[in-house]
Amino acid sequence: MLVGSSSFNQSFGHIIERELARRGYGVVRKGVSGAGLARPDFRDMNQVLETLPIGPSTSAVFVYIGVNDAQAVWLYPHERGESGQAAVPFGVADWDRVYTRRTREFLDRICQRGARRAVVILPVDVELPDMQRRLDRVRALQIRAAASTSCAVVVSTAGDEGHFEAGGTPKRLPDGFHMSPRGAQIVWGRIEPRVTQLLETVTVAAR
Repeated sequence: MLVGSSSFNQSFGHIIERELARRGYGVVRKGVSGAGLARPDFRDMNQVLETLPIGPSTSAVFVYIGVNDAQAVWLYPHERGESGQAAVPFGVADWDRVYTRRTREFLDRICQRGARRAVVILPVDVELPDMQRRLDRVRALQIRAAASTSCAVVVSTAGDEGHFEAGGTPKRLPDGFHMSPRGAQIVWGRIEPRVTQLLETVTVAAR
């Protein structure tokens, strides 16, 4: 199962789907424009998750979110407390607390539904320096959240920062954060060994 942001509707998601299918896996891919955990008022990924066919026969759920999360986090009414504050600005300690909890709960739902692994693909490097710094924080919190679940692991995509061309071909689209076809292939090549290792571990454990 692949679930994540619009990058899973573009070259990155198609490459992963193709490569997993080539290894004999049945693959379901769900890319959601604007996907993330900071703005459930815009797109509630927990509701999306409930619609997906995840269960004990699911070897792995690959999750790719975070690029859309480097912003203020919107609070559900039950999260607002006495102040009634509807949002928490990015970069403050309360933002870290809310985002870590939401990420952990999202991944725990995947584990509780029986998937053998939730594989968190960390957000890729982006061309915009301020966004890259913000995503450093998002990545760190995703790592922290995954470590406190029963089945989630993280896969780093890092390696493009400062090198966003390959042989004169851009690795990112003009927006600076979506991957070009060439960029997506490079990132897949970088994470493929770790993904293969994780899937082999899951297969052995299921025997």
